[in-house]
Amino acid sequence: MEKMLNWRKGLFDSNYQVFEHGLLKFSLNFSSLKNTAVATTQGGIYLLKSEGYSVPETKILNNKNEVLAVIRYDWFAFKAKVAVSTGEQFDWSFQNSWLSRWSINNHQDKQVIFNSTTNSGLIHSNVDEDLLLFTGLFIREYYSRILYGLILFVIFMSTVRSFF
Repeated sequence: MEKMLNWRKGLFDSNYQVFEHGLLKFSLNFSSLKNTAVATTQGGIYLLKSEGYSVPETKILNNKNEVLAVIRYDWFAFKAKVAVSTGEQFDWSFQNSWLSRWSINNHQDKQVIFNSTTNSGLIHSNVDEDLLLFTGLFIREYYSRILYGLILFVIFMSTVRSFF
């Protein structure tokens, strides 16, 4: 069952809305300064909470504070692994060098492909699992924040260097 969803976010914020047939399916709202988010779906509310720097990971918790999945990041390869509490493993990775296409899949029967423009995009999915959909968007935003931080750091260092 192939599904196509639309997503959008604000230009200067990190709050995502995902639509199916023009109706809001779920939203993903990020904290301003931390890599945490709240996903609000028709099936429940989920907290995505990031921890650690040298070995970063994000836990996805339901409203009963049960861990549903753990995301582990590979910063150097811009990839991630998602371990769901059911035992399933998923790989997340960018699909092009413009970082405008990425996917999450288990290399068997479940795959979600995301496409983006500046602040909107499409999701092609063969599964009906909100967890995979908002996880794919969360990881993309996680890496986007790292890239923006790196760019700001380079600009800051070049500015400071020019003063001395």
